[in-house]
Formats: sequence, structure tokens, C-alpha cells
Amino acid sequence: MKSKIFKIVLPALTLMFAITASLAFTSNSADAPERYYFENLAGKCQPIVIEEVDCILSGTIPCTVSILGTPYQLYMEKDVITGQCIKPLWEVHP
Repeated sequence: MKSKIFKIVLPALTLMFAITASLAFTSNSADAPERYYFENLAGKCQPIVIEEVDCILSGTIPCTVSILGTPYQLYMEKDVITGQCIKPLWEVHP
């Protein structure tokens, strides 16, 4: 009798615990900060993590972020091969 309990109940409890733990430690992607990029003064594409950005992929006014008082244009991605910032972000016009 004990072996049947251990063969059925214990794996079921372990599985339930694993599922519960995996759901407890996942982040809510809607609230998670996103990674953007900017070109520093040396011309290198650097990552920056920002909570919320109200920018789009096409426009006329560059979307900037101020780092130590210096404005830098934000980019959406970094090219893996060249290391250059690509897909510039632009401000949303009202």
C-alpha cells in the first residue's frame, strides 16, 4: 500500500510544486523594463534599460534620453555583426 502511494502521490505533488514555483517566479512582461540602445560619445552602441518610452519607429524629431545632462538618441536594436545601433526611435506627435 505504501509503495502505491509513493509511486502515484509523491510524483503528483512534486509536479504540482514545480508548476506553482515556476509561476511564482516569472515576471510580468508588461511591467518589465525594456532594453534600448544609444551611441555614446565614442560612437559605440551601448544598452540602456528604461521603464517606459513613448516613441515610434518613424517620425521627424529624434526620441532622446538624457544621461548626465547629455541627450542621446534612442535606438531599438543593435546589429550583432557590426555593433552599430539600428532602428532609431522618434517622438510621437500629438
